[in-house]
Amino acid sequence: MNKIMKSLISNPATFQIAGLLLYLFYGLLIGIALIPSALLVTSINKLRPFNLPALNTCLLALGIGTSVYLFFIAGVIVFGATGRLLSLGFRPGKYKTTDPTFYRWLIYGGIHTISINLILPYVMGSGIIRLYFKLLGCKMGKDVFINTVGLHDSYLLTIGDNVVIGGKTDITCHIFEGGYLILDRITIGSNVMIGANTYIMPGASVGSNSSIGANSQIRKNKKIDEKSLILPLPGLPAKQIARIMNIK
Repeated sequence: MNKIMKSLISNPATFQIAGLLLYLFYGLLIGIALIPSALLVTSINKLRPFNLPALNTCLLALGIGTSVYLFFIAGVIVFGATGRLLSLGFRPGKYKTTDPTFYRWLIYGGIHTISINLILPYVMGSGIIRLYFKLLGCKMGKDVFINTVGLHDSYLLTIGDNVVIGGKTDITCHIFEGGYLILDRITIGSNVMIGANTYIMPGASVGSNSSIGANSQIRKNKKIDEKSLILPLPGLPAKQIARIMNIK
C-alpha cells in the first residue's frame, strides 16, 4: 500500500486527478447539506401565498434567512457523520506521510476545515457546535460551553462535566514531528475553566476543578493535577537555544 501511495504522489497527473476528485467529494457533501435549505426556499418561492408582491418578497427573504441556519444544522450532521466515518480506526500513534491513515486523516481534515469556515463560527456556544463535536467522536459530559472552533481530532478528546472553553482556544490531538503525523489523546476533567487563546497539545491532560488562564500553553504529554491554577508567564523574550548546521 505504501508503494502505491508513493507512486500516486510522484505522478503529477494522478496527483492532480486525485485532488479534483477530492474537491468534488467536498462539493457533494456541501450540496447534500444544502438540500433542506434549497427545498425550503424553492417551496416558498413557488407558493407565493399573498396577492401583494412585496409581501411575497418579504416571505422569501425570511425563508432565505431561515435556510441559512437550516444549512448549519444539516451541515453539522452531514460533515460530523462523514468525519466520524473517516476517523474510525484512528488510534494514538505515529504515522508516516505515505501511510494510508495519513491520507485518510487529510481528507478528514478537509471536511473539518469546511465546517470551521462555513458553520462553526456562527454557532459557537450553542448545542449545535456540541452536537458537531459529539458526532465526530468527542466524549463530552454535561453543561459544556464551547466558544471556539479549534477542537481538532476530537475523536481523541474527552471532556468532563461543567467545562468552559474560551474563545480562540486550540485543543489539538495531532502534531507533526520528524516527518511523522503524531496522534494522541487529550483529557479534560470536570469543572474546568479554560481561558481564551489557550493551546493544548496532544497527550496532555487537565485535572478536574482546575483553571487555565488565558493565553496559556500546555505542552504535549503534560499532566495538570486536579485543583490547579495555570497562568502564562508574562513577557518571555525570544532566545536562541541552538544552531542548525549544514543547511544548503
